[in-house]
Amino acid sequence: MCIAGGWLLPGRKRVVPYSIQWLKRLRPAWFRQDLIALLDLREQQKIKPLIAQRFPLAEARHARELLGKGGVTGKIVLVPNGSSLAAR
Repeated sequence: MCIAGGWLLPGRKRVVPYSIQWLKRLRPAWFRQDLIALLDLREQQKIKPLIAQRFPLAEARHARELLGKGGVTGKIVLVPNGSSLAAR
Protein backbone atom coordinates (compact mmCIF):
# COMPACT_ATOMS: atom_id res chain seq x y z
CA MET A 1 0.00 0.00 0.00
CA CYS A 2 1.51 3.32 -1.08
CA ILE A 3 1.19 6.10 1.49
CA ALA A 4 2.49 9.65 1.01
CA GLY A 5 5.35 8.82 -1.34
CA GLY A 6 6.45 5.71 0.52
CA TRP A 7 5.39 2.14 1.03
CA LEU A 8 3.74 0.66 4.09
CA LEU A 9 5.24 -2.80 4.15
CA PRO A 10 3.26 -5.75 5.55
CA GLY A 11 3.92 -6.23 9.26
CA ARG A 12 5.50 -2.79 9.63
CA LYS A 13 4.13 0.37 11.15
CA ARG A 14 6.28 2.88 9.35
CA VAL A 15 6.38 4.23 5.83
CA VAL A 16 9.49 3.31 3.85
CA PRO A 17 10.22 5.84 1.08
CA TYR A 18 10.93 4.41 -2.37
CA SER A 19 14.13 5.72 -3.90
CA ILE A 20 15.22 4.45 -7.30
CA GLN A 21 18.78 5.68 -6.66
CA TRP A 22 18.96 3.80 -3.35
CA LEU A 23 17.55 0.67 -4.95
CA LYS A 24 20.00 0.74 -7.86
CA ARG A 25 22.98 1.22 -5.57
CA LEU A 26 22.12 -1.12 -2.72
CA ARG A 27 19.79 -3.70 -4.26
CA PRO A 28 20.68 -3.99 -7.97
CA ALA A 29 18.66 -7.21 -8.44
CA TRP A 30 15.52 -5.49 -7.09
CA PHE A 31 16.25 -2.49 -9.31
CA ARG A 32 16.42 -4.74 -12.39
CA GLN A 33 13.12 -6.40 -11.45
CA ASP A 34 11.41 -3.04 -10.98
CA LEU A 35 12.84 -1.67 -14.23
CA ILE A 36 11.71 -4.72 -16.21
CA ALA A 37 8.22 -4.49 -14.69
CA LEU A 38 8.05 -0.77 -15.46
CA LEU A 39 9.14 -1.24 -19.07
CA ASP A 40 6.62 -4.08 -19.50
CA LEU A 41 3.81 -1.84 -18.24
CA ARG A 42 4.86 0.89 -20.66
CA GLU A 43 5.02 -1.54 -23.59
CA GLN A 44 1.52 -2.82 -22.72
CA GLN A 45 0.41 0.84 -22.63
CA LYS A 46 -0.89 0.40 -19.08
CA ILE A 47 1.12 3.46 -18.08
CA LYS A 48 2.06 6.51 -20.11
CA PRO A 49 4.91 8.72 -18.92
CA LEU A 50 4.11 12.41 -18.67
CA ILE A 51 6.67 14.11 -20.90
CA ALA A 52 6.88 17.88 -20.59
CA GLN A 53 9.31 18.41 -23.45
CA ARG A 54 11.94 16.67 -25.59
CA PHE A 55 15.31 18.26 -26.40
CA PRO A 56 18.13 17.14 -28.68
CA LEU A 57 21.23 16.21 -26.68
CA ALA A 58 22.96 19.32 -28.02
CA GLU A 59 20.43 21.39 -26.03
CA ALA A 60 21.00 19.60 -22.71
CA ARG A 61 22.17 22.83 -21.08
CA HIS A 62 18.89 24.56 -22.00
CA ALA A 63 16.91 21.56 -20.68
CA ARG A 64 18.82 21.72 -17.38
CA GLU A 65 18.16 25.46 -17.08
CA LEU A 66 14.46 24.84 -17.63
CA LEU A 67 14.46 22.25 -14.85
CA GLY A 68 16.35 24.62 -12.57
CA LYS A 69 13.64 27.27 -12.95
CA GLY A 70 11.02 24.81 -11.70
CA GLY A 71 7.43 24.62 -12.70
CA VAL A 72 7.97 21.77 -15.16
CA THR A 73 5.15 19.22 -15.12
CA GLY A 74 6.42 15.87 -16.37
CA LYS A 75 9.82 14.71 -17.48
CA ILE A 76 12.36 16.39 -19.71
CA VAL A 77 13.65 13.89 -22.27
CA LEU A 78 16.96 14.18 -24.10
CA VAL A 79 17.07 12.51 -27.52
CA PRO A 80 20.11 11.86 -29.73
CA ASN A 81 20.98 14.72 -32.05
CA GLY A 82 19.16 14.37 -35.35
CA SER A 83 16.42 12.14 -33.88
CA SER A 84 12.76 12.95 -34.23
CA LEU A 85 11.43 15.02 -31.36
CA ALA A 86 7.89 13.78 -32.01
CA ALA A 87 6.09 12.12 -29.11
CA ARG A 88 6.21 8.35 -29.06
